[in-house]
Amino acid sequence: MLLTIDIGNSNIVCVVYSDSKEKLYDARYETIKEDIKSAYNDFVLNQILPLKEKYNLEAFIVSSVVPSVDQVFFDTVEMNLGIKGFKCNTETVSEFEILLTNPKELGADFIATSYGAMCKYNTPIIVADLGSATKLSAINSKGQFAGGIIMPGLRISQDALNRFIPHLPTIPLDIPKSVLGIDTITAMQAGLMFSTIDSITGIAQRIENEFNEKCTRILTGGLSVLIKDHTESFIYEPFLLNEGLFEIYKKIVK
Repeated sequence: MLLTIDIGNSNIVCVVYSDSKEKLYDARYETIKEDIKSAYNDFVLNQILPLKEKYNLEAFIVSSVVPSVDQVFFDTVEMNLGIKGFKCNTETVSEFEILLTNPKELGADFIATSYGAMCKYNTPIIVADLGSATKLSAINSKGQFAGGIIMPGLRISQDALNRFIPHLPTIPLDIPKSVLGIDTITAMQAGLMFSTIDSITGIAQRIENEFNEKCTRILTGGLSVLIKDHTESFIYEPFLLNEGLFEIYKKIVK
């Protein structure tokens, strides 16, 4: 059994897979950024260690985009579980061709979602990943990482409205019935939600125009559930990153 761990700026997602890639367990936790040594030691003992005993874990693999947490979390898991750990980075997947000016800049999340996508779908592929930031990545027909887009995520945009315009209310991230707001709350909801939907759809179209071919479009990330019913051209894959970690681990052990 394999434990896959996705450390994002807002959440940590843990998924346990069998050797046949059956998802046996999944859970989402808040990412802790203060007093991390003590906090993550408690977290691993209370939340992760029981998984080793229940599922007879043989290894774990981590994708992290939080440098301050990365090594502390990795060392704590490895020490308390007593199993081999692996990190997702450009060195781990050295055969994956990355068409960036500096390929080593590519984040672990981009790498893992790309692997998860390529193992399930035909290239070219566009992945829209909605988390703290909204990210789009493009994998061309040769299976190369062609580039990506990073823009403020839904919660960042929501927070920015409140910070810079204090008299505006805090609103739930719900999609209103109409694109035209009939009060302050629905106007803000329409602006936040439909701008995200239209941004990822519009940018996906621009990528296809640049590739000069249609792409498989995939939607993932913690906030993607909020818009999945309004992005018909995208395939919803909530655990794409963790599936990518599974595939990367299998490649390592082979």
